[in-house]
Order: sequence, then C-alpha cells, then structure tokens
Amino acid sequence: MSDSSKGQQLASTSISTLVVRSVVPALSDYSEYRPFLRRDFFHSCAYCTMSEAEAQAIRFAIDHYEPRNARPDLVHHYGNLMYCCDECNLRKGDRSPPASAREDGYRFFRPDTDEHSDHFDLSGLRVNSKSKIGEYTIEALDLNRMALRRLRELRKRLLECEDAVAKGIMALRGAHLDRLPQHLKGSINRSIARAQTVAESMAVEIDNVLRSFAKSDLIDDDPESQERAKERAAKLGAIMVLHPGSWRAPRAARSRTKR
Repeated sequence: MSDSSKGQQLASTSISTLVVRSVVPALSDYSEYRPFLRRDFFHSCAYCTMSEAEAQAIRFAIDHYEPRNARPDLVHHYGNLMYCCDECNLRKGDRSPPASAREDGYRFFRPDTDEHSDHFDLSGLRVNSKSKIGEYTIEALDLNRMALRRLRELRKRLLECEDAVAKGIMALRGAHLDRLPQHLKGSINRSIARAQTVAESMAVEIDNVLRSFAKSDLIDDDPESQERAKERAAKLGAIMVLHPGSWRAPRAARSRTKR
C-alpha cells in the first residue's frame, strides 16, 4: 500500500469517543467511586458534556444509569454509574423506559457504549437527534435548555477566535516579503508583530471571557423553560403512547411501624 493510500485510510477512520472505564476495586459504597468517575468521564457530564470548569455553580453528582429502585443489584456496580451534572441528574430522576420501548430503541444515551456522533448532531446552538436514543435523551433531559445553548455559543466563539488568530499569523508568515514592494514590507512586518501579540494574549482573553460568562448565566432563570417543558412533555408523551407501561422505576417501599 502506498503512503498516500495509507494516509487516506487513516483519514477515513473515525476516532472513538467512548468513555473507557478504569479497572477499579470493588467498593461497598457507590459514592466512593467518585474519583474514578471524574477521571474516566473527563470531569464532564455523561449526557450534556458540560465540564466541571464550565459548570461553575452547578454541582456534579453520581447518576445511576439504571435507577436504584429498578435495579437494586446495580446500586454499587461501577458499570452502572455515570458522572453527571446536577441539572441532568434531576431531570433523569427515576426514569426507566419499559422493555418494549428499549427494544424499539428508546433509552438513555450512555457514553461508555454509544458513540455520541451516532445519536446527536449539532446544528447551530441546538443539538438534534439522529436516533431514537438521541431523541429520548434530548427530550427527557432537556439538552437544548438555555444554559446549554449559551455554553455552546461560548465554545463556538472561543474556537473561532483562536482559529482565526492562528490562521492569520500563518498567512502573514507565509507572505514572500522579498517579492513585495519596499513600502509594503514594513507594514507586513508590523502586522506580523501585532498578530503575534494577540496570539500571546489569547489565553488571558479566554480567561476573561470565561469569567464574565460564568458570572451567572448558567444559573439564571430560563424564561423559556415552561414553554419548552410543554413541548418536551408532548413529545415524550407521544413516545410513551407507543409503549404502554411504567416509564419510572418503582418507588422504594416505605417501612411501616408496627402498632
């Protein structure tokens, strides 16, 4: 195989983004797995991908993929635990699609077995579904809530800014100064110097943007939440009609005091 063919083959090979779980000791309390989960999930939410650094005031929790009341045998099983932001964790709660729905493809996305790109597609600031797994996860967890759209906008701005500066410097460095008129050489050199100065201050600028963004936006009231909740409820209701049965884990039995 030629070098060019090898290069094309490598370029066409997709890189897996699956979470790879560490080999961990058997622990009796699931909360003790938190350090392993943080590392394995890259300090990010299993569902919305928000990182700890981006979350700021939003705390992170340990989520049981299969709810504790539905699968008490998996409560302390590492493979059933997900690292999750509190917002997604609260929305997921004890949701547990019935067997018929799962057979039809309706279940929560899990990053240790499902490739993100197979189920989600980002269009602007909104995430769209590419599968029934994606559809159910988006609606059940409200993955297009305002805080996440703001977060995607910030990520986009930072990436575009850094990319533009990098490309600008490379373009200026690639200019053939010896072929330019004498009166333009000084201008080009000054432009290169200014661009390099901007690049060097980029990290500081990014920090400033992050600080200003993190001030309150992620925990501000969402004026669209009620209307979006109605739309999500309607979509989830349409899915649930297709598969009658309980979509929640059974509640834990309450102990009764003998009289």
